[in-house]
Amino acid sequence: MTSESPFPDQEIWFFTGSQDLYGEETLQQVAEQSQRVAATLDDAAVVPVRIVWKPVLKEPAAIRRAMGEANESAACIGVITWMHTFSPAKMWIAGLDALRKPLLHLHTQADAALPWATIDMDFMNLNQAAHGDREYGYALTRLRVPRTTVAGHASNPAVQARVGGWARAAVAAADARSLKLARFGDNMRNVAVTEGDKVEAQLRVGVSVNTYWINDLAAVVDAVEDTAVDAVIAEYLDLYSVAEDLRPGGDRHHSVRYQATLEVALRTFLTDGGFGAFTTNFEDLG
Repeated sequence: MTSESPFPDQEIWFFTGSQDLYGEETLQQVAEQSQRVAATLDDAAVVPVRIVWKPVLKEPAAIRRAMGEANESAACIGVITWMHTFSPAKMWIAGLDALRKPLLHLHTQADAALPWATIDMDFMNLNQAAHGDREYGYALTRLRVPRTTVAGHASNPAVQARVGGWARAAVAAADARSLKLARFGDNMRNVAVTEGDKVEAQLRVGVSVNTYWINDLAAVVDAVEDTAVDAVIAEYLDLYSVAEDLRPGGDRHHSVRYQATLEVALRTFLTDGGFGAFTTNFEDLG
């Protein structure tokens, strides 16, 4: 995450899987190494959302509770999971079934390379992600859990780029879950592809779609003040190269002023109603 994150109020939770079988000393190493992996992703400039490490998950109730907390957190927009050691995947079933936030399965290891000169059974016992992530991946597939899987070391630029892309998609998904959309008029007559299903849109994506008639917007147009229009036109002149006949005093300036009035009215309607998007169609222009 860069120091100037575009999403300062949002975060992604990093969950690490293991089990009590390994003992306290090994689990402490798991915690330390998983914190390092999470920090590596958090420090990556291409990951735009803060990565927040959470305590190692070792049993079903804790996993279910952690997923529930992720669901309830307004700040958490997604979850990254990594099975550092062998975390029997049946422990994750209830938690994965409950999770309603985007999921990324990170298939990685604590170190970028194997220490061939010193590798021993203690090292192999600690670093079992190849085993744990395969078991976990099987459970995800068996449960048909929607997710993104990224394989590779957390320091790899390609891995960081994929995590960053997923994080941006998670931000968009979070926005969609609270998005209100104003639909001006009904669907264009005889058109099938844009007919849609407002109930399904809210159920599956989270977007609340409600219809407003052009007259609702026309009333706001009539109430627009000249000073607001003047401010928008000043912005046009500052940002764009405007033809002379469209500038103030020009023969066609009235058309620009009318369009600016519509812009002010539409922005006012959407802002006052808390809308983040709108739709209309060619047959319902007022």
